[in-house]
Amino acid sequence: MNNRILVVDDDVTSLDIVDVMLESQGFDVVRASNGKAAVEGVEEADPDLILIDLMMPHMSGQEAVRQIRSKGIDCPIVAFTALDDPTVHQDAKDAGCNIIVTKPCKTKDLVRGIQELLKKA
Repeated sequence: MNNRILVVDDDVTSLDIVDVMLESQGFDVVRASNGKAAVEGVEEADPDLILIDLMMPHMSGQEAVRQIRSKGIDCPIVAFTALDDPTVHQDAKDAGCNIIVTKPCKTKDLVRGIQELLKKA
């Protein structure tokens, strides 16, 4: 059985790229186009890991993570962001993200981080 990853990003192109990349590595991918959709659908998606963008309209990734954690969801969460700002990264960790990966990154680095978190989970 493949691990299921919920990918959350408001940019459809980013969703498509990450979807293809992760599926090519053997993961099952479920998509959400914004933080609100992720919060509302996380239980149904039943992910083994969540990969979430931080900069999204209507609800930031950090707020979505806080709400997901408040539901008792304890799967690993990876913040995937273009922001290389220590303050933003700390806010993401405080919200409940396990690691922060800055875009752009190498596929192998992202997959390695995901695999390490899944082994620990």
